[in-house]
Amino acid sequence: MEYPSKNDFFIRFKALINERGRFIDYVLVEVSDNFYFATGMNSDRVLGEKLANMVIEMENPVLGLKDFHYQMLPKTRRKFEHFVEEEDRWYLVTLYSDERDYLMMVYTDISRYKEGSSKGRKHMFGNKESDDSSRKFG
Repeated sequence: MEYPSKNDFFIRFKALINERGRFIDYVLVEVSDNFYFATGMNSDRVLGEKLANMVIEMENPVLGLKDFHYQMLPKTRRKFEHFVEEEDRWYLVTLYSDERDYLMMVYTDISRYKEGSSKGRKHMFGNKESDDSSRKFG
């Protein structure tokens, strides 16, 4: 699926449910065409990966999954502002269930709207973060 801006992108997960009908994890099943441009990650490497593995093994400052994974519950709907210091870019991240057992994350570049605000200030989502300089691209 094509997305209109070079820095806007989406990722879509399918919930893994156990035999008792309880949520276990998510598997990444789809990314937008410009995923690589926005994140620097090859979609072939991440498609089919479990969210838990992505959070631990494939940290990426643009995706920010380490920051968001606690909010990623089935049937959830949330919005966050996400500052990517390495890119000096702001994203509005919209998280929602678009179908039963699926979760969509839409990243919208809002940098030009944030230009007037103080640069380098990161929205913390109620979590304290340490230095992110050790983060690796996947």
